[in-house]
Amino acid sequence: MLIWDWTIGIVDFAMGLFAAVVCVTYWRRRQARRRRELAPFPPHWRALLERRLVLLRRLTPDQRRLHEKRVMEFLTDIRLLGRGGLELTEEMRVLIAGFACLMLLRPDAYVFRGLKSVLVYPAPFWVRHHEPDELGLVNDQPELRLGESWNGERVVLSWEDVEAALDGDAVNVLVHEFAHQLDDENPETEGAPLLPDYTRWSKVMTAEFKALKQRSSQVLDDYGLEGPTEFFAVATEAYFQRGTELRLLHPPLYELLRDYYRIETSD
Repeated sequence: MLIWDWTIGIVDFAMGLFAAVVCVTYWRRRQARRRRELAPFPPHWRALLERRLVLLRRLTPDQRRLHEKRVMEFLTDIRLLGRGGLELTEEMRVLIAGFACLMLLRPDAYVFRGLKSVLVYPAPFWVRHHEPDELGLVNDQPELRLGESWNGERVVLSWEDVEAALDGDAVNVLVHEFAHQLDDENPETEGAPLLPDYTRWSKVMTAEFKALKQRSSQVLDDYGLEGPTEFFAVATEAYFQRGTELRLLHPPLYELLRDYYRIETSD
């Protein structure tokens, strides 16, 4: 009986300690959120983003305020870490957050719910995966990657390629990988973000995917044929980097993504 009482005491103590940790964590997050809401957006951040993110010029004043709010939340809640010898500067962090948050202009958008960290390498990086493919075979040869998105919790980027996208390169690893994060917000779908209704999305995406299978596109990378998930990410790249061409060559797809992202990327 004494042993049982002692065990119950330990369990009660552990449960109480866990509850205390949860409360402290929640309180800290509330305090951080409160500080973020009260803190003005740093003017040098605004100047940096206006200089490097051309698409900011297309936002309304209300959208700009929403974008800055999202950037503050991103930098408060998500860890950005340099890897491979890269020391992340404040400018790098703000540019990554600023570009990613251009994808979050919907009033009800989450700031990449579930994302915990962004790892940034100086250039494309080698990875070795051990997961079997569709045939059950494991390829243990290292692969050179520009970026990765892991299960809605982590994004990995090559800074060299992020900078190239900022300078107008057609390949945009940042929006590609963050599109995967949006895709992961609804585990019941593949190749679609969280939406109240999927009727139009399914119709347009299915038609565009089939069209790409039949004939290569001048603006959509064939990598999108890997499946719905990659098609959504590839289409998002084209939307942000080659909006005018996408509108001319794939108008239904352009309009679908415009209505979702809430920003006009075509001239």
